[in-house]
Amino acid sequence: MSEAGLVARPRLGPAAVGRPGFGPAVPAAVALGTLAAAAWALLASGAAGHMSHHALLGSGRLPGAGALLAFLGNWQVMVAATMLPPTIPAIAALARRSDRWWAATRTALVTTCAVCAVWTGFAIAVLAGDSLVHRLVGAWPWLAARGGLVTWAVLTLAGIVELTSVRRHAPAAGRTPLRPWRYALDCLGSCWALMLVMCAVALENLLWMAVLAGVMTVQRLPGLGARLAPVVGLALISLAALAPLPGLVH
Repeated sequence: MSEAGLVARPRLGPAAVGRPGFGPAVPAAVALGTLAAAAWALLASGAAGHMSHHALLGSGRLPGAGALLAFLGNWQVMVAATMLPPTIPAIAALARRSDRWWAATRTALVTTCAVCAVWTGFAIAVLAGDSLVHRLVGAWPWLAARGGLVTWAVLTLAGIVELTSVRRHAPAAGRTPLRPWRYALDCLGSCWALMLVMCAVALENLLWMAVLAGVMTVQRLPGLGARLAPVVGLALISLAALAPLPGLVH
């Protein structure tokens, strides 16, 4: 065919080819935002109860079933408050690929359940490890006299994890919840170190909890996680240097 017979075809933009807009993402984002806001309201009001692992494991033994269930119930509120905000951009991006708002909302709810389940397993593992630490502190007077060393170890570990190149790339793995369980596990791999800090110093301090939640949310945004991770790592290591000094962390 000659050049004269060619007909120029205009390029079609997203609207012309029927690409979904933000409409399908709105119900899912509103659902997640409402759950997160309600969780923060419960935490701020104190209605969620206390989550002190010191009170729960003060004897060095694993708590009874009732106390454990109460702790895990309060833990779900904390997870909803801190882990749902980073999920909203990913769910919204997924919803924009579909014209069915109910499918995106269903994915958002399934993802929420998967995230809560994975972080519940993390909490049980942390409690088991913390009970061993309490026993060690109770049996070793030298360590009992230097309780800040435990907080120092947690902050230092989290700082090192933040500084590693593996941590800088981890947030990218958890941004598209096409498979809710995979997304939840990627979320665990991305944020476990900061959640360990949450367990160590922030469960009884709403301000610390809000700061850590904000950091985890920003770190899971495209382009910002890799830039922020070294700053957070250095801040945690610097704070670790103050941890043995009484009253500066707790």
